[in-house]
Order: sequence, then structure tokens, then C-alpha cells
Amino acid sequence: MTDDVMSILYSSLNGLMTQQRVIADNISNVSTPGYQAKAVDFESTLRAAIANGTSPSSDPSIVSYTNDPAKQDGNNVNLDAETVAATQNTLQYQAVTDAVNARFQLLRTAIGG
Repeated sequence: MTDDVMSILYSSLNGLMTQQRVIADNISNVSTPGYQAKAVDFESTLRAAIANGTSPSSDPSIVSYTNDPAKQDGNNVNLDAETVAATQNTLQYQAVTDAVNARFQLLRTAIGG
């Protein structure tokens, strides 16, 4: 059973998972010469789908390279920024997961269980 809210929550979880994967890749390559950090944007795609009244795709993520300045070795990963992004992403994932659980609890209550 899916509805618009569950579709948005599902897409949010997929976007957050992609973002976590990209952050982990960036952190693991912090010392790799020439590595270009990537970033994920899924919020704007979700926002547009909600504004248009359409269902978002299952994975609305857009992965792109960042324009952050590079160090002498060509690597542009900012470890401090990536660490903060990882923490923020974890908190957002937890909040969306809580929303999914609350939604299922509401359905269980409505069914009478």
C-alpha cells in the first residue's frame, strides 16, 4: 500500500542512502591525489515533485562533482565538511525512518491492531 506521503518518504530514504554512500566515498578518498569530491542533490527533485503534485522517482538523486578548491595534490575533499555532512545525513535518515514508522503505526491503529 503506497500513497503520496509514503512515496515521498521512500524517495527521501533512497536519496539519503545515496548521499551517505557519496560522503563515505569522499571521506575514504581524502588522501587520494587528484580525487574530486562529489555531492548529492535530491532535495530539489523532491521539492519539485511535491510542488507539481507528481510522484517522485524512487531515487531522485543527482550526483555531481563539487567546485571546492583543490589542494596541491588535486584533491578537493574537505574532511571537516564531509564529517558534518555525514552527521547531518544520519540525523535526517533517522528522522525520515521515524516518519515511516509513525506512518505504519497509524495504519496499524486504523486497522485496529
